[in-house]
Amino acid sequence: MRLTTKLILVNMVIVTLAVAITSCFIFAGIRSEIERQAGVSQERILKSFWKLLGSKGKEMRVANGKLMAGNYLLNGNYELPDTVKEMYGGTATVFLGDTRISTNVLKPDGSRAVDTKLSGPAADAVLKEGRPYRGEAMILGAPYLTAYDPIRNARGEVIGALYVGVNKGDYFAAYDSLRSSVVAMTVAVALVFSLITWVLVRRTLSPIIGEVSGITDRIHHHAGAIAVSLDQQSGFANQLSSSVVEISSTMEEFSSTAVQIAQHSQSVVERADKTLDDSKNGAAEVENLTFKVNDISQNIQANLGEIVELGRKSKEITKVMEIINNIANQTKLIAFNAALEAASAGEAGKRFGVVAVEIRRLADSVVESTAEIEGKITEILDSVNRLVMSSEKSSQLIQEGQEYASHTVMMLIESVDGVEETTNAARQISLSTQQQQIASSQVVVALKEIEQGVRFSSNSVHEAGSVTRDLAVLAEQLRGVVQALNPGGGKGKKQAEAGLA
Repeated sequence: MRLTTKLILVNMVIVTLAVAITSCFIFAGIRSEIERQAGVSQERILKSFWKLLGSKGKEMRVANGKLMAGNYLLNGNYELPDTVKEMYGGTATVFLGDTRISTNVLKPDGSRAVDTKLSGPAADAVLKEGRPYRGEAMILGAPYLTAYDPIRNARGEVIGALYVGVNKGDYFAAYDSLRSSVVAMTVAVALVFSLITWVLVRRTLSPIIGEVSGITDRIHHHAGAIAVSLDQQSGFANQLSSSVVEISSTMEEFSSTAVQIAQHSQSVVERADKTLDDSKNGAAEVENLTFKVNDISQNIQANLGEIVELGRKSKEITKVMEIINNIANQTKLIAFNAALEAASAGEAGKRFGVVAVEIRRLADSVVESTAEIEGKITEILDSVNRLVMSSEKSSQLIQEGQEYASHTVMMLIESVDGVEETTNAARQISLSTQQQQIASSQVVVALKEIEQGVRFSSNSVHEAGSVTRDLAVLAEQLRGVVQALNPGGGKGKKQAEAGLA
């Protein structure tokens, strides 16, 4: 094998190994950071999932084979997993025991994976040992980066699990694409470097040393420019870090305000619920009052009929009294005639005359009594008439009261409907406020992560500036070495500068 070929192969192997080893270390760090970020992200999403579940009910329990959060049914209810997916992406699931009862994980046919089982290390950790699980898990045959927490009832017993996760293949798609690109780039660099080595070997060293000298000067010049640019980027990074800190403080205040608003919204919901119950009770009481007024009206109508009947019978008594008066008058006339007959009879008729006088006096007494009775009956008839008029007026007022009561019942029913709509709106506002609170908390966490990233970037810029200054020093030293090796290489240097220009 020719020396040229050996040199090309050796350089190609060295460059390929150097680039490959460097790429492996870089990608190992990138993969580790991606997994760390995935863990932090899943922890944050799971915390938000717990908050959403807590907003439905504080006590977790199993009733009739169904998992309940307070009075909120979770079996077959996909509201919470879909909300988590809309806010953060990925997958979310609620388990009752080891069975999925609410999930957005899909089977190959596109249906939800309800009634499938939890198995593997995650099931052992969460369901058997009662502790959280973080890590990789197989779900329906696909690897996922996951986070599981046990769900406990009021007695502390594990009754299910809460899960969030993301498909590992989807999460590392960009990483895999970048790794393929770097491998291709490594091969291309090795080939280009081999070609450069071949050109260097085929040409004389003197012109190449001149070119290297020119290139070294340009490297020295560009290294200085890069150092200045990195200093500017460092200043900008510091300003960005300060701005992010201010935004984080503002968002923390906003998050605190959102917490207070959520608490007040919950109070409004409770007050609206109480108002709704009171309105319903008021409507029921007014409706009962209407029934009572109807009963009173019916009683008054019955009493009115009896009063009218009493007036009619009083009039019949008057007719009877007229008959009695006629009889008394006739009795008086008979007594007068008897007295005349007794007077004409002399001594024999005296006793009969006394009887006639007593009969006449009795008739007069009857007439006087009937007169008094007629007066009383007249007074009774007047009272009956007034009572009839008063009862009719009372009946009319009661009918008006019935109409007002009916109208009031209708108004109260409409008021109950309005209060119920207000209560539903208050519940919706409370839910939106709780979601806003969760979102603002996530923004605060994201801003803190951005702040850490900006600090890391600033440190990287400082390190890059230091490396660039070291590169400029090395370029200066290399230029000295090249000049020592090729004192008469000024022509090659000018040719290199012209070529680079």
